[in-house]
Amino acid sequence: MKRIIQIFYLFSTLFMVVVTGCQKEPLKAEYKGISVEQNGIAIEFCLLNEKGEPDTVLKEGENFKFFLAITNNVEPDTSMYIVSEFLRNPDLFMVFSSADDTIGKPVGWNGMYKISDCINQIYQGEKWSFEIPWHETRGTEEPFDGNNLIRVLQHFFLGLNRPFLPKGKYYTKFTQVFCLGRHHDSPEFKREPFVYTDTLTLKINFEIK
Repeated sequence: MKRIIQIFYLFSTLFMVVVTGCQKEPLKAEYKGISVEQNGIAIEFCLLNEKGEPDTVLKEGENFKFFLAITNNVEPDTSMYIVSEFLRNPDLFMVFSSADDTIGKPVGWNGMYKISDCINQIYQGEKWSFEIPWHETRGTEEPFDGNNLIRVLQHFFLGLNRPFLPKGKYYTKFTQVFCLGRHHDSPEFKREPFVYTDTLTLKINFEIK
């Protein structure tokens, strides 16, 4: 299939999804976030205000959160597993100023259990999600206690104790291929053990007022 690039704008370019390949229609306009589905892998990415609602206009001093979700809509599978490599993406949850200066990210990758991704089971129709606040202190306690690290799947993160963002305009952006794997006992395993999205670039513009 000939490769194309499609750019979707929602809310006057508040959100951008750049997709290499073919792409389903973007989310309904009232949703203040990004949603995209390819090959049965559905991705949601948004910012949450302190009420837990998707939002792009946040209050100064508000500890907003990054929200990322993966849903398994792959057919005919009933169970797959999440390939967790995306958690090591250095741009995941990175914040930039509107002038393209790098502000930073709320957490740093701090290692992982050396076990197979096959433990990350997700049934058909099931959504897996996690949230990371901008001001995150877990893992920064003294003396250091590894039990306070943030665990996401088999990965561990350390909070970076970021100060609250001052008033201004910002964006968060990362590029990733998401992947689900079939378990070895699946009848489809020998045909194709993995299902992929194309390369997705997910960007959200937001403002601190």
